[in-house]
Amino acid sequence: MKKKRRGLRPILALLVAFFLTGPAWAHEFHTSITDARYNAKNATFELSVRVFADDLEEALTRRQKTPVRLDKSERVNKLIAEYLQAHLAMAHAKGARPALRFLGLQEEADAVWLYVEIPVGKAPGGQVWVQNALLTELFTDQTNIVNVEVAGKKRSALLKTGDTQQNITF
Repeated sequence: MKKKRRGLRPILALLVAFFLTGPAWAHEFHTSITDARYNAKNATFELSVRVFADDLEEALTRRQKTPVRLDKSERVNKLIAEYLQAHLAMAHAKGARPALRFLGLQEEADAVWLYVEIPVGKAPGGQVWVQNALLTELFTDQTNIVNVEVAGKKRSALLKTGDTQQNITF
């Protein structure tokens, strides 16, 4: 019997190590998805942004230089709004940064959906300038997919670290 127990020790040690290091490899890819629809009635872009919760917490923690957890408090909502304002924009012209309105978040497994409105006034003509630099300060392989819908026409942009802005033509 003792030999069998000793034979299980290395396996048990491996299993313990496997589960203890889990969060370090929770996801091997770094991608966000932003769905943006132009609302003609309100003259705004309505955005739904999906990011990994742990990545957003890390970005906010680094920015604040103190640990931040996504607890839906007024303080955390303000930090998220400030982070989004600095890293996410949509406008008629390159470089324009209308103030965005953070509406809230919804948790989904290991990710969160962030809901945002950006006032842009009149309907975009032939193009929309987008910037999505979310989490690019953390990951060199960060990819941000932006899907934009205006008047039933859908276009997408693939933005990544070092290339965070693009004009989308309709």
